[in-house]
Amino acid sequence: MFKHVLKTLLLLCVVVSFAACSSDSDAPEAQTSLQLELKVVPENIQVKEYKHLTVSFKELNTGFTTTQELKNTNTLQVVLPSGTYHIVAEGSIVYSNNAELTEAKVGGVQTSLVINGSQQSKTLDIALKSGSSDLILEEVFFTGTKTPQGAMYFGDQYFKITNNTDQVLYADGMLLIQSAFMTNEKQDYSPNIMGSAMSAGAIIRIPGAGTDYPVQPGASIIIAEDAINHKEFNPLSVNLSHANFQIFKEDSDDIDNPAVPKMVNVFEKMVIHTQGYYGYALARMPKGMSDNTLVSQNSYTYQYNLTFGGDVYPMDGTAVKIPNEWITDAINLSVQDSFQWLVTSPALDMGWTSVTTFDGDKNRFGKAVRRKVIGISAEGKNILKDTNNSTADFEHGVKPSLFN
Repeated sequence: MFKHVLKTLLLLCVVVSFAACSSDSDAPEAQTSLQLELKVVPENIQVKEYKHLTVSFKELNTGFTTTQELKNTNTLQVVLPSGTYHIVAEGSIVYSNNAELTEAKVGGVQTSLVINGSQQSKTLDIALKSGSSDLILEEVFFTGTKTPQGAMYFGDQYFKITNNTDQVLYADGMLLIQSAFMTNEKQDYSPNIMGSAMSAGAIIRIPGAGTDYPVQPGASIIIAEDAINHKEFNPLSVNLSHANFQIFKEDSDDIDNPAVPKMVNVFEKMVIHTQGYYGYALARMPKGMSDNTLVSQNSYTYQYNLTFGGDVYPMDGTAVKIPNEWITDAINLSVQDSFQWLVTSPALDMGWTSVTTFDGDKNRFGKAVRRKVIGISAEGKNILKDTNNSTADFEHGVKPSLFN
């Protein structure tokens, strides 16, 4: 009798479970009717025509993707499965520029946008894409290395800056900028100046009077954290004693190679994080502007609320505004699992790149990010990919080019 009852109960559980599973699988997927407005920033740009816009959606949990096209409008109506989305918008507009009509490419990115409910309205900022015929960041080696004994070794980081044009360019006066904000820590910073400028947390400048440091087509210059032969201290590192420039912090116990010109410290100290986490940019000041004028005229205070342990703490900081039109190139660095946002306008960089997938990965050491080569010039020089999208333009987690 007991066995019969037990068998009956088990059969009933199976039936109930199957019914529950069937009910779950047959449940309709939640859908959201989304109205998305693409808004050009800054607001003083007078748009005359939205020629063509493409908006791509990717749901971050399921991988669902869809692409929508717009012509002669900046408003999109689409039905999407509810979820959390990465959205990319690109296209072209016509705007009034000093009473003349100008056609320009635009782009915008929104990460981790939650779309749910039956109906929702959202706005996505898009900005004019910057074009450059100037020096670009080819490679950033920021991770440092490890010794044969497994100890972490720093000071051998470097930036490789390349002339990707067919003309001689001069490095004199070029600014190297580190973002004030981190790509793995998004806050609601006020004021939000990203549509028109980059918030700089540290700025250094290449010295020179204007024509002291020519860079030939396809050639590169190296800016080293410490311009020494690091192999003397770590055989798994690199010789940077012949770098073109060195980062030197005067008021700290820093290493100085007298044979290598020093970068000029313009604003704060540049400290290269071994996991990335910052954006970097190259920029040129208007001719005749001094370092002091740059800082005095463009410094500003930002505020945000830091939430920790359920408590909210008002915070503030100081940064320097670098107008987007000064910037010739930009890159956002992060870690895949902790990336939260771009710290530059999408007009400068619509993507980001990394060396590793998770924070604290011990395999990150001795790896770099480097631009992809898309061809060879008539002079036999590499042609580097430069679409203002670091995700597409860079190889990630590669061996640094200066390492043997």
